[in-house]
Amino acid sequence: MKSWQYLAIWLCAAVSRSSTQNCDTKNSSSLHYDSLELFVETSARVYHMEVDQFKNDGSILIGTNKNLQTTNGKITTDLTYFRAVGFTQVNKTNVVIVDRNHHCLKMLNREYSSLEVFAGQCGLAGGYIDGDASVGRLRYPWAVIIDARDPSQLLVTDSHNDALRSVNLKTGFLSTITEYGFSAPVGLTWGDNQLMVVSNHHYVSQVSWTVNNTASSTLIAGSLTHGDTLGESSKAKFTFPFEIEKVRDGKYLVTDAFNKKLKMLDMNEKKIGPVCFKGEQCCTVGSQFPSHVFSVLKVKEKVYVGLDKDIYRIIEPPVMKRLSFSLEYDINCALLADDRSKIMLSRVMKLKLQKIKMLLNPYFALSSTLRPSYNCTNKVLRLFWPTNDVYPADTIQPSTLMNDQLKKKLLQTKAIKAMGVTLSFKSIKAASSLVSSTRFIPARKNTNGEVLLPVFTSPCTDERKRYDAERKICYL
Repeated sequence: MKSWQYLAIWLCAAVSRSSTQNCDTKNSSSLHYDSLELFVETSARVYHMEVDQFKNDGSILIGTNKNLQTTNGKITTDLTYFRAVGFTQVNKTNVVIVDRNHHCLKMLNREYSSLEVFAGQCGLAGGYIDGDASVGRLRYPWAVIIDARDPSQLLVTDSHNDALRSVNLKTGFLSTITEYGFSAPVGLTWGDNQLMVVSNHHYVSQVSWTVNNTASSTLIAGSLTHGDTLGESSKAKFTFPFEIEKVRDGKYLVTDAFNKKLKMLDMNEKKIGPVCFKGEQCCTVGSQFPSHVFSVLKVKEKVYVGLDKDIYRIIEPPVMKRLSFSLEYDINCALLADDRSKIMLSRVMKLKLQKIKMLLNPYFALSSTLRPSYNCTNKVLRLFWPTNDVYPADTIQPSTLMNDQLKKKLLQTKAIKAMGVTLSFKSIKAASSLVSSTRFIPARKNTNGEVLLPVFTSPCTDERKRYDAERKICYL
C-alpha cells in the first residue's frame, strides 16, 4: 500500500473519531430507549394500537389496512374483515371502528360479535354533510377518539374533507368542529389538556377551544413541505407522519412514516428531536426502523411501534439521569431548622429561579413541573434547580454537557455575584430575647472559580416510583 493510501485511511479514522467525540451530547430534545425487539408479526400495515380492554390481559388491539385484530401472545386473531385504519374502545365491550374505504364508522360489540353501521353512509360515495345517522357523510375518515371535554362525543379526522368532525355516541349525529388548519388529518391524541392532530401532509397541529366553544387549529411542528429535519418545531420536517402519542409531560412521539423513524415533539422547548434505540452514544439523527413507521402506543415503560407488517417494541430505561444546576453556601444548618427560615429560603429560591433561567437560556430550560429543592449537611447548604433534560443512566460527566459559551457566561463576575443570597436569621441574644440578623452569603466556588454547577440526579421514569441508589432500580 502506498504512503498516500495510509494517509487517507488515517485521515478518515481521525475524522470519524473527531465526529464521535464532538457530537452534540447536550440534546435535551431527544429520547433514548433500549434495543429494538420484534413483538408480533401482522398481515398488513399497522395503523393504530390500543391495550385490549375486553380481554384485559395485556393484549394489544390492532387496526390495520385489512382488519381489526387482537394479539394472543405472538399470534393475532382477526375480529373484522375490512380496512380498520382507526378505532377507539368506548367501553370494555364496544369498539367504534373507522371503515375508511366505505366512508363510515361501525360499532363492534365484542361480547355478541355484532357489527353495525354507526355514523356516515357505508357503501355510498363519500361526502361532507352534517346531520343524523341517516344523513351525515364523511370522506375517507381516518382516526377516532373520545372527546375528553365531553365523553358523550367522539372526534373524527375526516381526512379528504380536511376537517375535524364530531359524532354523538348515542345518536350518531355528525357535525363539524373545524375545517381550517388541516391537510389530510390522520392521527390524533389528547395531551396536556389539548388535542394534538397529525396532518399526513407533513405537520402537527394543536386544537384549542374558546369559552364559547369555538375551535381553532394552530400549526406547531413541521410544514406542508416534506423532509427529514430536526430542531426548532417551525423549521423541522416530516415525511407523511401518521400518529402521535404522549410519553411524558410536554413530550410526544410522532411516527415519521416514510423516514422510517419516530421523532420527539418537545412542547416545552418547541423542538423536534431524535429518538434512538440502537445504543448510540450521541442521539443526533435518530434510529431507523426496518420499514415505514405508522403507529405508536406507550404502555407503562414499553413503546409499541406499528410498521408495514410487524409490531416492534422498545423499552424505556427505568432510570434516567436528570440534569440539575446546583449552588452551595457555607452556613450553619441549625439556622435553617425553624419553619420561618424554611419559608424564607423557599422565597429566595423562587427569586433566584428567574436569574438562573436567564443565565441558562438558550442552552438549558428549567423544569416547569419539578420544584427546586435543597438540603443542608455538614455546614453546607445545597440548592438544586432541575431542568427538562434527562440522559441515559450510563451518562457519567454532567460537565461535558455544557458548551464553552455557557461556561464563559457563568464565569462572569456579575453572574457569580448574582448567585449570592441574602438571608435573615433569628438568633438568641439573651435568655429572654431574640434578634434578627441579615447576612449576604456568597456562593461557594470550585477550583475553577465556578459557582453554578451541573449535577445529575436519578429519578425514575415512572414518577410514582422511588429510586434505590444501591440496587439502581425503581420501585413502588
